[in-house]
Amino acid sequence: MATRRNTKERILDVAEGLFAQQGFAATSVSEIAAQVGISSPGIYKHFSNKFAIYEQVCHRLFTPLAEATRGMAADADFADTSQQIYQVLSLLATTPNTARIVQHATLARDETLDLLSDRWYRKFFSSISDPAKNPDKDWINVPTAMAFHCMILGYVTLAPLHHSIFGVDPLQPEQLEAQLKFQQNMVSGLNHLMQHQNILK
Repeated sequence: MATRRNTKERILDVAEGLFAQQGFAATSVSEIAAQVGISSPGIYKHFSNKFAIYEQVCHRLFTPLAEATRGMAADADFADTSQQIYQVLSLLATTPNTARIVQHATLARDETLDLLSDRWYRKFFSSISDPAKNPDKDWINVPTAMAFHCMILGYVTLAPLHHSIFGVDPLQPEQLEAQLKFQQNMVSGLNHLMQHQNILK
């Protein structure tokens, strides 16, 4: 039983790396099997098909994000939001394949995008997409959510390019801390702006 579980985890580890590097469509079951060191039929002892592997890879990657963003809109004030941004960016920095898989799915616009959207992202943004759930929090809106989402994912997916340009690794602890502080300052600035606008109303 332990060997079977270890093989399944190795399959998921290899598949995650390949999906992140080259996308779902460009990755074959035989390629996954070869890197794991088993035959292609051996894959099907653990998963019914390639998409089932993809689903499990996403479950491993997105479950921690789901926990970090639980109640982000419905219960959040600015301090909560700042802390959740910190948690999300920290998670993505330690598992950069998450952002890369999102990037590939977005470009592919296939069943992988449907999976991410329907099973994960709609839950992340359910309160934000319904203004009636946040009548007293006009800073919780779709444009703000999209802006911060792009900024967080882009920071991770563009890290290799920025490393090449600036000669520093954006995912190193000191660089990550500086980025987190920058994003927290942006949240604070947005808070002050909204408060000022409310005073003028």
